[in-house]
Amino acid sequence: MSEKFILAHDMGTSSNKAMLVTVYGEIIDSTKKEYQLYVPKPGFAEQEPYDWWDAVCETSLAVIEKTKVNPQDIVGVAFSSQMQGLVLVDKDGKPLRRAISWVDTRAGDIMRDRIWTQPRIMGYNIFRLIKFLTITGGSPGLAGKDIIGKILWLEKHEPEICAATYKYLDPKDFIIYLLTGNYVKSTDLAVVWWLMDTRHRRNCWNKRLCKMAGIDINKLPEVKESGAIAGTITEEAARLTGLLPGTPVITGAGDISASALGSGAIENGQLHVRIGTSGGVAGHFTKRKIDLAHYAGCIGSAFPQKYYLGIGTQDTMGICLEWVKQKVIYHSEKLREEHKVDKIYQILDILVQRVKPGADGLIFTPWLAGERCPLNDDTLRGGLYNLGLSQTRDHIIRAVFEGIAMNARWAMETMEKLFKPVQTLNIVGGGAMSEVWCQIMADVMNRPINQVSDPQQAAGRGVALLASWSLGYIKTFEDIAKYIKIRKTFYPNPENRQLYDRQFKAFKMLYKQNRKWYAMMNSQNK
Repeated sequence: MSEKFILAHDMGTSSNKAMLVTVYGEIIDSTKKEYQLYVPKPGFAEQEPYDWWDAVCETSLAVIEKTKVNPQDIVGVAFSSQMQGLVLVDKDGKPLRRAISWVDTRAGDIMRDRIWTQPRIMGYNIFRLIKFLTITGGSPGLAGKDIIGKILWLEKHEPEICAATYKYLDPKDFIIYLLTGNYVKSTDLAVVWWLMDTRHRRNCWNKRLCKMAGIDINKLPEVKESGAIAGTITEEAARLTGLLPGTPVITGAGDISASALGSGAIENGQLHVRIGTSGGVAGHFTKRKIDLAHYAGCIGSAFPQKYYLGIGTQDTMGICLEWVKQKVIYHSEKLREEHKVDKIYQILDILVQRVKPGADGLIFTPWLAGERCPLNDDTLRGGLYNLGLSQTRDHIIRAVFEGIAMNARWAMETMEKLFKPVQTLNIVGGGAMSEVWCQIMADVMNRPINQVSDPQQAAGRGVALLASWSLGYIKTFEDIAKYIKIRKTFYPNPENRQLYDRQFKAFKMLYKQNRKWYAMMNSQNK
């Protein structure tokens, strides 16, 4: 009997990665195609939906060709995807405009005008907040990054587009439609639209909330669990992807839920940290809790029958390194040749190690596009503090690594107060490939850090194993963890404890002392 495979797609903000994975989690090969994020003005961020589709088709064909796997042995397709992007399609399933990205903050003001009206407590209308909390277990935030705000903004500024809309979709929903002809949303994504009734795990759109938000419930897609079959590959999709018609497509999960699976931290109360474009601290929990002040709480997990996914989401983690690559590192080709490395990120590790811990007092705040957890403030921006004449490019890069780690520590502390302390954390995402960064995370967070094997593939492997469980190759949901290996554990260096505790205290003071200044400077840009 020939070996069976899952074709997993990890559809992120900057690229789509297709991975061919055995039904027991071994990654055979992968291919990637990048696409563009458009920033037409401050606070705006958009993408072309067909860029995602072209990438899915091209990478599917490429990975099948590279591996020479018979499409008959591909038993399922599964998706991990960026979350809270908004795609508007007409009755023919065609996009009516560019998708509004999760990182977009244009809707902050309209959320305050239309949803979080007076009387307010901590920025929230108390009566509406109670409705959201009672029905969904959570609430849209203040930063304007939630789907409700994006729809309300479009209804105000582009009413003709909203009038012509047949369905509001997430990026993954759009791709699943093109593959199967079905409009389906996974439960974990539906939860963070904050329009779904999660009481007693009903997991259906709530008419009362839709009416309160002014959103037509008929324009929302069907909700299914992440492990459900959304449909099968159509003849047209088969021609474009190299798959066989009739191949099952698993509903899949958002990148946060998928990475939680791929981290191996699946048992109740375990936590992991994810360093992707965005990231944060998350874990599976059997009881739902929420901390609105710090934008931490529970969304739907990939296994909503038993677990919630507790999260402290941070919007700008790995993307800060992209900023460094583009704005701080010059002559990158020369540097690659000088250091004999293939990728610029390998050079960053080398440069960071030239500087002692603490970067001689230089602190970087990684809030390049506002922040959710632990601050829930869309007016925040990044900064370099305590910069002196003696400090170099290398100091700046080390400060970026450490600043992201300090923000993650703050999120971890928020999660521990909400749930319970943890002894270790698993780490996944592209940033987890850096041993230097893993050690910095261990030192700053004061916890042993378990680096998952192939950490940049965690989301894809997670949904591949989810599909294997759905299709009967893996016995139980918790058994998924058996197929995820830990490559290396990094232990906190006690010599750096006092230094990083002092730096962390200073890091938090920077926000407290400057939050009003950020609000004054950046509210006017909306």
